[in-house]
Amino acid sequence: MKTILAFILAGASALSAAQSIDEFSAAVPIDASGGEAFYRLVVPQSVYEGIAFDDLRDLRVFNGNNEVVPHAFRSIGPRPQKQGPVVLPLFPLHGPSGTPSDDLDLSVDRVGDKVSVRLQVRGDKGGEKVLIGYLVDASKIDTPLSGLRFGWKPPGAEQLTSVRIEASGDLKNWTPLATDAPIGGLSHGGQRLERDTVEFRQHKADYLRITWLEANRVLEIAGVQGLVPEHWEQADRMWKEVRAAPDTATPGDYPFDLGGRFPVDRLEFRLPQQNTVVPLQILSRRDPKDKWMHVTSGMAYRIHQDGREVTSSPLPVGPNTHRYWLLRVNVNAGGVGAGDVGVKAGWSPRELVFNARGSAPFQLAFGNVRAGSNAIGIESLVPGLRTDQEPKIALVATGAPEKLAGVQPNALASPVERKKWGLWAVLGAAVVVLAWMAWQLSNQMKKADGK
Repeated sequence: MKTILAFILAGASALSAAQSIDEFSAAVPIDASGGEAFYRLVVPQSVYEGIAFDDLRDLRVFNGNNEVVPHAFRSIGPRPQKQGPVVLPLFPLHGPSGTPSDDLDLSVDRVGDKVSVRLQVRGDKGGEKVLIGYLVDASKIDTPLSGLRFGWKPPGAEQLTSVRIEASGDLKNWTPLATDAPIGGLSHGGQRLERDTVEFRQHKADYLRITWLEANRVLEIAGVQGLVPEHWEQADRMWKEVRAAPDTATPGDYPFDLGGRFPVDRLEFRLPQQNTVVPLQILSRRDPKDKWMHVTSGMAYRIHQDGREVTSSPLPVGPNTHRYWLLRVNVNAGGVGAGDVGVKAGWSPRELVFNARGSAPFQLAFGNVRAGSNAIGIESLVPGLRTDQEPKIALVATGAPEKLAGVQPNALASPVERKKWGLWAVLGAAVVVLAWMAWQLSNQMKKADGK
């Protein structure tokens, strides 16, 4: 019995050992030659295109002696604490039509809790005054802002326009935050889309100035809220672009293959024809043999107005690690016209931190259906590091992927099935051994009864 148990355990552990770099399908070189104890790297796109498991369990870091060194994962992003939007005082600015923003002289008077804004226009010759912009007072906000959210009059305004947003601390010197940001609303085919938010890089300013790019496309703003960013600055997403060709058998369906197991949380669509507004559904599946699963619904548009193009924002999804996706548009609402749809899939980057034990060169290996996770917690790997801290660890780069002796990525389409059959093989062998031992025991008992 001990022999059988050892056999089963040995077979099961063989499915997750993976301690030789030759057992992996590919590796990327790591530029870690500074002699530090720890390094960190952003998991590159090539890893997601070749991993056997979407939870990255088959990643290993090897040193120059073909030894596995400890590693941990670290999510890149802000702390989870969030602060809601802050309502900001808003002051309309009136002046001659077509007044450039550089000709506006502004001043603010404060008496107790009352604030008044004075506006002078250089070169003003009098005449009719129109709404030329707004001044936002953000002087009471101690944190930087990462965007503005608008409400307008009337609430169901049927107009898309573009604004310029600038920041200042003295009402004289202005820094542009957004130079051509679309806002407004539009209805089509019983659907309603709103562009009420303009995001920009984090910036601390006492005042924000909003002006229109076209004097004849003014949208009256009823209120504005400042978006307060999370404690850490949001890392830029990584993106992969693919094409979604129409399915000739099913009108309105546009399947696309991301070519890997990316932790997608945004999808952006580039419609083939201008002046297109269409409802859409997003579906996905892990394997081509699986059924499509509904992910989300939304609107996509590509509108040309006054010499400029306005497109829909990236659609939030997931996170979803499925490789195969389907864009389904409403053909009854007009579809998207002839041509392929451009797709950009985005995901939040993830870091890997490793202990640079041994000699260089270090390599990040991946693509092994027999590998089990050997990652440890970041706080266990790096003494004294807390998860709410930005690590003072050198960020290193990775090179182009290199093929290894293991099974290549194109043979890793169904790692779950491979692991399942491997376990069945181990169990089957164990059953054979048990049957043989039962037969031996039965013969021994018969011989004993015969005596």
